[in-house]
Amino acid sequence: MAFMGGSSYAMATSLMEGYIIPSPTNLKRLTIEEMRELLFEVEKLLRELRAEIIDPNDFMAIKKRNQKIMKLQSAQNVISNHLQLKIKGRI
Repeated sequence: MAFMGGSSYAMATSLMEGYIIPSPTNLKRLTIEEMRELLFEVEKLLRELRAEIIDPNDFMAIKKRNQKIMKLQSAQNVISNHLQLKIKGRI
């Protein structure tokens, strides 16, 4: 496995926390199946974050949650774009 952190879930949580920056260079060594698995884990974490209920008066918790969602959405975009290029054979 070529996942940073050992598994797709661990890599997705590292992306969410900001420890790993999603870039084509980091995704280059992943196979198509591994990228699909990583994309699935990112989407699962996004659903879990959006389902969290936070007190509307806790601004720091809302800010932290929104930052995690933003990081995961950008990672999702980078992974899906890289995956499409790899499927088409352009990478």
